[in-house]
Amino acid sequence: MTETPQPSADVPTPADLETLSRQLGRPVRDVVAIPARCVCGNPLVAATAPRLASGTPFPTTFYLTHPVITSAVSRLEAAGLMAEMNDRLAADPELAGAYRRAHEAYLAAREEIGRRAGTGPVPEIDGVSAGGMPTRVKCLHVLVGQSLALGHGVNPLGDEAIAGISAWWTPEACYCDGAWDTEGEAPDRDLSRHGPQGLPAMTGRPAPLRRTDSAEGTAEGTAGSSAEREDAAGEDRA
Repeated sequence: MTETPQPSADVPTPADLETLSRQLGRPVRDVVAIPARCVCGNPLVAATAPRLASGTPFPTTFYLTHPVITSAVSRLEAAGLMAEMNDRLAADPELAGAYRRAHEAYLAAREEIGRRAGTGPVPEIDGVSAGGMPTRVKCLHVLVGQSLALGHGVNPLGDEAIAGISAWWTPEACYCDGAWDTEGEAPDRDLSRHGPQGLPAMTGRPAPLRRTDSAEGTAEGTAGSSAEREDAAGEDRA
């Protein structure tokens, strides 16, 4: 008897897409894979096609979606960690080299996601990764998304940020209970007041200012409004 092939663990199911939409408070688009999951199975990161169905180039391949993680990472940003990391990149050639390799790994992973999505080349973002790589740190959410998606040891600063949020989230435990609305219908319309971030020249719309949570408090249950969670999830919108 032939065994029925089972889908790859990273292929998004309808339940995954609904969970992602609930996590972000809006419908997700063009999700190709779920490269990182909670121990309970819920998505932590969505891998998005490098060109959306609308035709918009989308450089943020690994989009951090879990509200507890995005809120915790926002606290690190608000505390000034990105400036500290940028100072270290300027002073430490070994760290700078490892960070450049993370940039190259991001581009290689995007190419594979694009191949799976069937989008073909996206020349508008050729050689452009995300999060400020390869020379600066502009968005910790991007770096954490890459570290969760590709594993420890790929992006040293993403790994550091994950260690830095251990007071609020760790990969060994589940923090999903109460982290997003699970009642009623899943979002089916994008009602956010925010436009695409990080792509003003490509979309013809100005990139809004990012908002971050206060550095104080705890992450559980304090992910903020859906628009704030969306800001925290990365440079661009999935």
